[in-house]
Amino acid sequence: MHPFQNFSQKMTRIILLLALFSTSILSAQSGSTDNPRHNHKRCTFDELYHQELQNEDSRAKLSAIERLIYEKAQEIKQEGYASYGRNGKTNTILYTIPVVVHVIYASEYDNISVAQIEDALRILNEDFQRLNADASQTRPVFQGDAADLQIEFKLAKIDPNGNCTDGITRTPNANASLTGGESAKVVKWNRNKYLNIWVTRNVANTTPQDPGGGYTLGYSFMPGTGGSGDGVIIRHDEMGTIGTASTRNHTGRTLSHEVGHYLALHHPFAPSRQQSANNAADPCLRNHITNPTSTNLPGFENLLDFCEDTPPAAASNFGCSPGTNSCSNDSPDQPDQIENFMDYSDCQNMFTEDQKARVHAVLSSSSLRANLVSTANLQSTGVLNPPVCQPQAYIEVEKEVICQNEQVQFFDVSEEGIATSWSWSFPGGTPASSTQRNPIVSYANPGRYNVSLTVTNSAGTSSKTENGIITVTNSTASSFAPTWTESFENGQVPLLMTVRDGDDGLNGDGNTFTFFANAGSHQSSSLILPRASNSYGLKDQLISPAINTSSGTDLNLFFDYAFAARQNDNEDELEVYVSRDCGETWIRRRFYNGGRLRTAPNTTANFVPNASQWATETINFNAYIGSDPILIKFVFQNGGGGNFYIDNIRFGEGQDVSIQEFEAADMALYPNPSDGRLNVKLSDLLDRQLELRISDLSGKTVYQQKLQTQGPSLDIQLSLDLLPGVYLVDVKGENTQLQHKLLIE
Repeated sequence: MHPFQNFSQKMTRIILLLALFSTSILSAQSGSTDNPRHNHKRCTFDELYHQELQNEDSRAKLSAIERLIYEKAQEIKQEGYASYGRNGKTNTILYTIPVVVHVIYASEYDNISVAQIEDALRILNEDFQRLNADASQTRPVFQGDAADLQIEFKLAKIDPNGNCTDGITRTPNANASLTGGESAKVVKWNRNKYLNIWVTRNVANTTPQDPGGGYTLGYSFMPGTGGSGDGVIIRHDEMGTIGTASTRNHTGRTLSHEVGHYLALHHPFAPSRQQSANNAADPCLRNHITNPTSTNLPGFENLLDFCEDTPPAAASNFGCSPGTNSCSNDSPDQPDQIENFMDYSDCQNMFTEDQKARVHAVLSSSSLRANLVSTANLQSTGVLNPPVCQPQAYIEVEKEVICQNEQVQFFDVSEEGIATSWSWSFPGGTPASSTQRNPIVSYANPGRYNVSLTVTNSAGTSSKTENGIITVTNSTASSFAPTWTESFENGQVPLLMTVRDGDDGLNGDGNTFTFFANAGSHQSSSLILPRASNSYGLKDQLISPAINTSSGTDLNLFFDYAFAARQNDNEDELEVYVSRDCGETWIRRRFYNGGRLRTAPNTTANFVPNASQWATETINFNAYIGSDPILIKFVFQNGGGGNFYIDNIRFGEGQDVSIQEFEAADMALYPNPSDGRLNVKLSDLLDRQLELRISDLSGKTVYQQKLQTQGPSLDIQLSLDLLPGVYLVDVKGENTQLQHKLLIE
């Protein structure tokens, strides 16, 4: 199945995540810091710029570029406002930039969907046209400086060879961490005709200031300096807010920030770590706007942003702290402009008029990026008068597992061209066929069903069949009441169980749970999720048959599993869920990761467990006894470790043999040690209102946040600005008291 995200599930996740994120932002402590850990995690524009300054020839070239941009921007500020800008007409597009998005994926997980790419471009266009919903949150002190940049970005419709395109390329590549230059060697289009955006799993950082690589969200180059890698490179989960980005605590502004650099915008803060020994003055005392009159450009080493309406800041800002004024001695009435898209804060919502002048200077200079926005180029890239392209059919389904007679919606997510007619086939479904774009279907009988789609427009036709795309479970007569056992000794995955490749709308890599004849916890066989063919970051699921619990009195789930990591920092995880509505909603009951998941020593060999390397787990299900049957789901996420095995699953009445500490609410922190980016996972919660507090070993609170849950489990992501050391993380509620140690490196 093509890697497209489930639309309705994605929107539900987005709404819930945004609610949590807003709580986090309001509760965050001041995040202004010059901690290099944070600086290298955002982007490496400053480091790349600094490299250019080290060579005499490239320094002279960069000086000339800065001078050209500055002088042209001054002309625009003096003369251009008559037709647009601070006191002129806005909401009119002056420049259109053709875009090509190159998805270079190491697995299907990072082969992001068209919908996610379009969401990223939506945010980019809103930010550059000041149509973003949070524009109203710009503080009054900066409202007069906020600008509509009057630029739009459109996916190209004609490729460099004159062929139809949707402006997206997809290239598999085993290297999951690439630099911009390396990405350009994989695939690139003419940089003078297209804005190349490379999307990869990880963005490698190879600048001299961070020679060991690092965790970089994305970066870009100044106009005229990027060479073959000229463009933007960005992590897949920083593109937009849906799909793979829905699991991240951000508003999708990384692309806006990096495109700002691509159009010659600097950070408003002084990157003091790059100042030379003879220019190590207080960054707040720099001449914030300098007229470049010589090759040396006064203040050049401080990487001035050449904008009078962006107050100087001593360092980058994180979190969202409106009271931050890091250069108070220099500008007591001008707080840090944390709203600026070129800072690192969590409340970005504006560009300024001076930034607009710089960007327009770049787009109107023939030696820089003027050809990009020329009418001739817009014609040749298909942005003006786009051709009709033949569609390539792809199918997405609302849910892959449903109950009998439950309605499910299928979606046309075709690429390349836009279809004008559709022909669907649903063997075993009602209706059996449809000509709607996104039809709704139901199935009366349990089983696995194929679905076919043919899409057509004036340029041609394309067909696609997805085998076994939908699984229908028996909801009217439960398979087991109330006991069920499975030891996998029949040479295959039982027909009553469902294996799915992927989870939560993210489709997988073709690898699923499969029968394994050479190891078992109590007999000879089990199910295996083999590491060799299982892609990093992907989830696989195993779903039970329907179980009627109405006659049970003391019900427990028992299962055996075996797992060995390859190295200590592997992040594999097993989760167990229950559903009382035939898979419509799932409640997480338990999760296992880190040392709690591992049943054998680390090994880089092909792990096959012996009799002593199995663990038995028990989870009590008395809270789910009722008239409606339940489903139980095991979800395993590959975090780089070895083979995972499961065997001897039993559900029914029996003695609970689980460890007492895991019977109540449960909390996991990862990664731990952490560099500040932290996941907090909670399960089996009795409270809906909780407080999360982080304190140092002296007892001082360094972070706190109110949590509101919708059910017994909750996952949140935090971006912490803490000094290296040991901290205590407490989660408390009326019936909850959890504490774990956290190590910040």
